Amino acid sequence: MNYFLSGGAKNGKSSLAQRIVCAQPGPRYYLATMIPHDDEDLLRIRRHIDDRAGLGFTTVECGTDILSALGRMDPGGAVLLDSVTALLSNEMFRADGTLDADAPAAPVIYRIYEATVKKLAEDKLDALFYDMETPLCRVLYEMESTGFKIDRTGLAAYGEQLTSLQKQFEERIYTLAGGEFNINSPKQLGEVLFERLQLPAAKKTKTGYSTNAEVLEKLRPYHPIIDEVLEYRKVTKLIGTYVEGLLKVADADGRIHTSFKQTGTATGRLSSAEPNLQNIPIRTEAGHELRRYFIPRDHDHVLIDADYSQIELRLLAHIAGDETMINAFLSGEDIHASTASAVFGVPLSAVTPELRKRAKAVNFGIVYGIGDYSLSVDLGITKKQAGEYIANYLARFHAIDSYLKDTVRMAYDHGFVETIFGRRRYIPELKASNKMMRSFGERVAMNSPIQGSAADIIKIAMVNTRNALAAANIDARLILQVHDELVVEAARSCADEAAMILRREMESAVHLSVPLSVDLTVGDRWYENK
Repeated sequence: MNYFLSGGAKNGKSSLAQRIVCAQPGPRYYLATMIPHDDEDLLRIRRHIDDRAGLGFTTVECGTDILSALGRMDPGGAVLLDSVTALLSNEMFRADGTLDADAPAAPVIYRIYEATVKKLAEDKLDALFYDMETPLCRVLYEMESTGFKIDRTGLAAYGEQLTSLQKQFEERIYTLAGGEFNINSPKQLGEVLFERLQLPAAKKTKTGYSTNAEVLEKLRPYHPIIDEVLEYRKVTKLIGTYVEGLLKVADADGRIHTSFKQTGTATGRLSSAEPNLQNIPIRTEAGHELRRYFIPRDHDHVLIDADYSQIELRLLAHIAGDETMINAFLSGEDIHASTASAVFGVPLSAVTPELRKRAKAVNFGIVYGIGDYSLSVDLGITKKQAGEYIANYLARFHAIDSYLKDTVRMAYDHGFVETIFGRRRYIPELKASNKMMRSFGERVAMNSPIQGSAADIIKIAMVNTRNALAAANIDARLILQVHDELVVEAARSCADEAAMILRREMESAVHLSVPLSVDLTVGDRWYENK
């Protein structure tokens, strides 16, 4: 049996591989491929040796010639090769880091390299690659290696609170259902809702009734059990995915080491996995509470959180060149209140919190190419009213209207859209015969230059912040990125300087026709920063 394990740095690959090998009969061999080049490499090697101490491994050092090494081992034994990446690097590169042209893999790799460089230049993506994505690799490596500490004791206690809350939801659901059943079983839940309680249901399929979130949301008005089930699901996910999940992957120091992916999204946004720290829920208080258990390394350090304010709307104003919106940002107006005044035809002084809320939905909806139906659902209004809101908005910000139409037209002509830095997103949906797919492609065309440009800007900010903190020679480092948000861990003694650097580098990452603005907070827990 052969196993291949892959994943981000410090995500537990080696430990899992050791457990697999230790479960096999016969001799155990550790085929170590790392050739140390610095003190950090030596420390990693020492840590690996310590980890497998007492597990019965025979260590075989093998930087390149793996076949001869395997020939010296008992064929009935189990072999752990750690790692394939190091082995490939050893084969391809000399000790000074230059490519070894005589290596077996070198000619093939070099041809791929030449073709890639040529394609980058042809598509005018070379600056994006060399000046943004390549320097970002180092930043992400350092962030992954550093990790984000959790308060394990506090998180475990919170898990107990959630479990108690889960049981309360269970009891209320059983009472409303008239008996116990497996709430986590879609089949049993469907039978309770649509047969026992006789709630309106779509046609039953071979697999039973659908009980997904969309179905349940539509059933809210019909029976109080629906609210209880939806809340039960939220709590259950918090327990399993976040509380138990985070506690499971924390290292010996209580730090979580996520893996950032540069190519995981179509827009250019970074994604996070194993675990996904970009998806810690904050829309509900119970979910937001999770942030309370993300803490600095010790009492002598703090967390600095900086979040771009309305970056996508600022980019929309800049890219569209809409003077009305640009002037609103330049004058420091509340952009949502200003929009409400324009859309609803009332003086700025007469804008109520409810009108501002509706205008906010329109502002962000326009960025995502929202239609009248979706807006009507979001705001709980008629489709006609939603259509009027959108029409009034585009009449007020007419340059945005032109930009959206021009962008869609160019996407049809070229098959892709670009960010302000030239990052491309190809949109094959525009060629679909299905009208709904083409409509989806049009919305993608409207949004991708905005969202993608925002992603590019924060990447620049990350590189510049990392370099500025290093140049300042202070005890501060980036530890997390969540879309438009950066988190820095810094010593209390230099927190003010680190915060100044973070704000400066984020706000100066790019010069637009409107200023970039950052909301910045300092606290002892991530929860306190939002």
